[in-house]
Amino acid sequence: MESNMFDYEQIKAMENFGLKKYQDAVFRGELLEGKRHGNGVMVYRKNRVYEGQWADDYREGKGMERYSNGNKYEGDFVKGKAHGKGVYHWANGEVYDGEWFTGVKDGYGMWRGIFGDSYLGQWKNSKADGHGVHQWKNGDRYEGSWVNCLKHGKGSDIFANGDVYTGNYAFGKADGKGVYKWKNGSIYQGEFKEGMKHGRGEWKKVANSSKCNRFEGMYSFDKKNGQG
Repeated sequence: MESNMFDYEQIKAMENFGLKKYQDAVFRGELLEGKRHGNGVMVYRKNRVYEGQWADDYREGKGMERYSNGNKYEGDFVKGKAHGKGVYHWANGEVYDGEWFTGVKDGYGMWRGIFGDSYLGQWKNSKADGHGVHQWKNGDRYEGSWVNCLKHGKGSDIFANGDVYTGNYAFGKADGKGVYKWKNGSIYQGEFKEGMKHGRGEWKKVANSSKCNRFEGMYSFDKKNGQG
């Protein structure tokens, strides 16, 4: 036994304990009318194993499955798939701890990468989708809405260098109305497109200056455009 899902020696002593062979695997555990039902261990030829509960020949309930590539899942199963709450460990060190739906990350959960990156929030079809917070290894942080693993909707980027953007996003970039504040005190408030100042906006330089430099007017892809 690789896990502590149940006491294998205790299961072996039960009347309904049996062995069932498959083309690529062997099952040892509880059987009911020839079907895997109760606690049992399934060992595959290709270095894969499942230890846990079964119902009507399906992985059902609490279980641990280690795959041939070294990845491992431990948590709830329904009809043979991760469903409910569980922890998935990748062989490279990544970890997801959260909710699952029919085999994919879905609901609320935390993912941690191997270089210090992390995401805590809502998931849909194994991708960040809904409200969530992503922290990058360099200290940058985004908190807000996600769609299909991209910043999309309302949110804020808090950069490690002290700059902050708050506003609208579309497909991963600032897009729509927003406010960008630089660490030095300068501020731009207005419209953005594809991550750049674009449309009507106002820029002010308010720090370390005897007078307040200011521009209000139109921007075109980060450059002042026309009179202001």
